[in-house]
Amino acid sequence: MQNFRRVVQIALAVCALAPASCKHATSAATLPAVSAGAGRELPPSALPADPTAAATAADAPKGVNLADLDATERRVFVEVLDEQFDPCGKARSFRQGLDAGDCPIARKLARSVVELLRQGQSKKQTVGLLLREIERLNTVVQIDVTGAPRKGDAAANVTVVEFSDFECPYCRVAAPRLEKLRAHYGFVLYYRYYPLQHAHPNAVGAARAAWAAHQQGKFWELHDLLFANAHALEWPAVQAYAKQVGLDAKRFQADVEGDAAAAGVASDMKAGETAGVDGTPTFFVNGRKAETLPQVQDLVRDAMAAAGVSVPAPLGPADLGEAAEGAVAPTPTVASVPASGAPPVAPPAAPLAPVLR
Repeated sequence: MQNFRRVVQIALAVCALAPASCKHATSAATLPAVSAGAGRELPPSALPADPTAAATAADAPKGVNLADLDATERRVFVEVLDEQFDPCGKARSFRQGLDAGDCPIARKLARSVVELLRQGQSKKQTVGLLLREIERLNTVVQIDVTGAPRKGDAAANVTVVEFSDFECPYCRVAAPRLEKLRAHYGFVLYYRYYPLQHAHPNAVGAARAAWAAHQQGKFWELHDLLFANAHALEWPAVQAYAKQVGLDAKRFQADVEGDAAAAGVASDMKAGETAGVDGTPTFFVNGRKAETLPQVQDLVRDAMAAAGVSVPAPLGPADLGEAAEGAVAPTPTVASVPASGAPPVAPPAAPLAPVLR
C-alpha cells in the first residue's frame, strides 16, 4: 500500500491540467498528451546505436507485441517495466507483476505503454500518463444517484454515471454512442449535471431546463433535443424544445427559475468535484473513472466478468468513434469551475437563458 501511495503522489505531481475547454475525448488522434514525435530530443535515427537494444524484443512480456516499436522505443519500454512499481500495489516491479500474472490490469497497461511510445511519447510523458492511468484504475468512488435521471434497470450488475454538459461538443458526440453501449451491455445509466459555465454560457440554463424536464418525467426527451441542438441553447429556443416534448410551459419556466433547480445543478457539480471530475464527459463505471468510451466499454466488460454474467462481443471503433481498448486518455482540459453553491437567478426582464451570476 505504501508503494501504491507513492505511485499516486508521483502521478499527481507529473500530470498538470491544461487551460479551458471541455475534454477532448472523441478522436484516436488525441491519444497522446502531445502530437506524435513531440518530446523527442533526437529522432531514433540520430541516436547512437545501442548494442543491447536488439535483445529487448526477447524481453517482451507474453501477450505484449513490440513489433511496432523501434529499437530505442523497445529499450524505453523495458526500462519502464523495470523501474515502475507493480500497478496492483504489491511490493515488486511492474515487470514482476506481469510475470506473476496475478495483476489483472498489468498486461492492459503494458499494451498502453507500447501505444504511447509508438505514437511518439517521451519516457517522461509515458510514465506520467501510465501513473495517471494506474490511479484511475485503482480508485473506486461512491456516487449518490438518488433522484438522478436514469435509463435502464436499476438492478443491473453494472452502473454507469455520466457527468456531462449540454453545450460541450464532445458530450454531444458521445451521447448516442453511449446509448449504443448501454443497449449492447444492458447497464444502467445515470445522468449528473456538470455545466462548465465559464466556457459555455448557456450550459447552466440548459442543465436547469433538463432538471425541470425531469420533474415532469421528460428528462431524456429534452436531453436528446438539447444535444441535437447544442448550437442553439438560448432561452427562447429551449422553451420551444420544452413545448416540443410536451412539457407544461408555466411549470417548466417556474422550475427552471426556481431555487430547487439551482440547488440540484450545484449539488451535481459538487458531487463531480468530490469524485474527481476534471472535464466533460466523465463517466464512472461501478465507481471507477472513465474518460473515453473505450475505457467505459473496458470497465463494463471487466465488471460483467467479475459478476459472472455473460459478456457479449465488444463494440468496435466504428461504433465508439475512438481509440481501441486500453487507450490511455490524454490529460483533460476544462474550464475553471467554482466551488459548489449557486446564488438565486434573477427573473429575466426578457426571455433569456437563466445563468448563474
